[in-house]
Amino acid sequence: MNRTTQTRIASALAGVLLAATSMQSAVAQDYSKVTLRHASGLPQTYPMVVTTTNFNEDVEKATDGKVKVQMFWGGSLGGMKEALDLVSKGAVDISDIVPGYFITQLPLYSMTNAIPHTFFDPAAATVALMDVSASNPEQVAEYEENNIKPLIFRALGNFYFLCTSPVKTMEDFKGLKIKSFGNYIPKLVEALGATPVNVIVSDAYEAMKRGSLDCTYSSFPDMEAYKLHEVAKYIVDVPMGGIVAYSDSMNLAKFNALTPDTQALLVEEGKKQTLWWNDQMEADGARAKAAMLEAGAEMVTFDDPEALHAAVPDMVALWLASMEERGLGAEGKSYADALMAKYQSLAKTE
Repeated sequence: MNRTTQTRIASALAGVLLAATSMQSAVAQDYSKVTLRHASGLPQTYPMVVTTTNFNEDVEKATDGKVKVQMFWGGSLGGMKEALDLVSKGAVDISDIVPGYFITQLPLYSMTNAIPHTFFDPAAATVALMDVSASNPEQVAEYEENNIKPLIFRALGNFYFLCTSPVKTMEDFKGLKIKSFGNYIPKLVEALGATPVNVIVSDAYEAMKRGSLDCTYSSFPDMEAYKLHEVAKYIVDVPMGGIVAYSDSMNLAKFNALTPDTQALLVEEGKKQTLWWNDQMEADGARAKAAMLEAGAEMVTFDDPEALHAAVPDMVALWLASMEERGLGAEGKSYADALMAKYQSLAKTE
């Protein structure tokens, strides 16, 4: 991320953070004495979860141990497809929620997680989502209906195709079996003449090793973390846009039962970790890419990137059409207009 973009994104929330800090320093804080059960479906070795660890440690330190966090890693209390239920029903206090897994319950929130080839500056998309999460009435109502309060948002950098054989032309995509997920990535894959295969990232290694997948569609850190470059070494050198991957979200009733100072601290720390990860994301992607190249992966130059981009349908339009089909056309348009306007005001341009 270039310096100008970092400045614009950081300034979007600087006033809020400064006001919160000033308010807290003016008087002694009244923090709740509570232990929060914080569950993650991810392993502690996954790169992005450093934000979870930082959040937990900073909250405990800021409250002199009044707020303690009991951490459960690796889906020990339930997998990521159970996370919304776990949080909304209070089985855990905080967990990482991937909104794309819950399109029915979280149709608005899932937009930035579900649609590909749209957010080529995923850090800006994350800040835009934070903005509408606090200001858009429909989004706030959706969180309330599901009894959740998102605290930390995280972006995944641009996705790429990683394949078992070189893909250099549009013709090379024809007939390939490509890892897919959700409702919209299959539409992207089909537009390229390939076949989408719904596989979660943790199963992609064996699928490509067996030949039931020809390509994965992932970010560099995910490719490297799951060692996918060991079974498919050809990376198509065309970025396809990133997503806002998931949030650490809290049970809303539990959040509302805390003292105002505790609530303010959790919100402030969530924003702090969100912005910190935005600054780290590009470097983490570069690290993962370099590690894969060092291990034998290759960047494949695509002959006509413009044709590749042109083949992909307008994903925002597809999302709006799906909202219309669900009887949420007005809400969807209002939300998409607000989110995309904010995103476009922040996004870097090439």
